[in-house]
Amino acid sequence: MEGSKSEEQRAKEGFDRNVNRLTEQVKETYKRAFFDLLEQKVAADPPDYEWITRLYNEIRVKLTSILRKGSPLRNEIEESMDVELFEQMIKNKAFQPTDLYNLVSYTFGVCKKLGSAGRDKETDEKMQEIIDLVNSGNANFANVVPLYIKNINHCVDRVYEDLRGVSQMFKK
Repeated sequence: MEGSKSEEQRAKEGFDRNVNRLTEQVKETYKRAFFDLLEQKVAADPPDYEWITRLYNEIRVKLTSILRKGSPLRNEIEESMDVELFEQMIKNKAFQPTDLYNLVSYTFGVCKKLGSAGRDKETDEKMQEIIDLVNSGNANFANVVPLYIKNINHCVDRVYEDLRGVSQMFKK
């Protein structure tokens, strides 16, 4: 029959669905393991400041690498997200609630600038989740940092997904 899928095509589609499902399960397991480890390292006494600083720098790099060198926004991000200052502040426990709020507001604001306007609500919700935790009275370094790292990476990843989508449109 013309127009109907062959048994081979159906088998390939089924195989592809299974591979995609397995790939997603591996990604989710990896993310869960990563964030479990992050929570342990942040809750340790003392916390793993070096790793936290590397993660902060990775966020900075992910935000700047999609921008042209020397562009005003890239320069602003590089200056605003000073990695050495961040490390000194967390190591010396000088990171105040206002510093945290400023960092959260700034980085999520950058995601909104770089991302699709359709993602603004999701970005705001991820930011609000952190603010709600801080305002709950149950916030501490060990639970705020992992939530921030998780949520900001989620939003930055969405920016990259949108850019890939736009890139794919132009390849067609």
